[in-house]
Amino acid sequence: IRPQTLWPFPVAPFGEIDTGCQVICVEMSEGQMVDDVRLAVNGKVAVSFLGRSGGMIPAPADIANFAKKVLGGR
Repeated sequence: IRPQTLWPFPVAPFGEIDTGCQVICVEMSEGQMVDDVRLAVNGKVAVSFLGRSGGMIPAPADIANFAKKVLGGR
């Protein structure tokens, strides 16, 4: 899910996430959106955070490695 707006926050797509999933909130910040994501999933799934600041764009490999870590190496 890639939110295009922060207000109103796109809660509906997060409500459709299957309970067997996990969510990774990837931000170019220190976590300004992760709380909104946690509120949107309403405790239905786990939400992990990967953030970078200073204009550092996370590389796809960094995101994939973080996802593997979140999933326990799978």
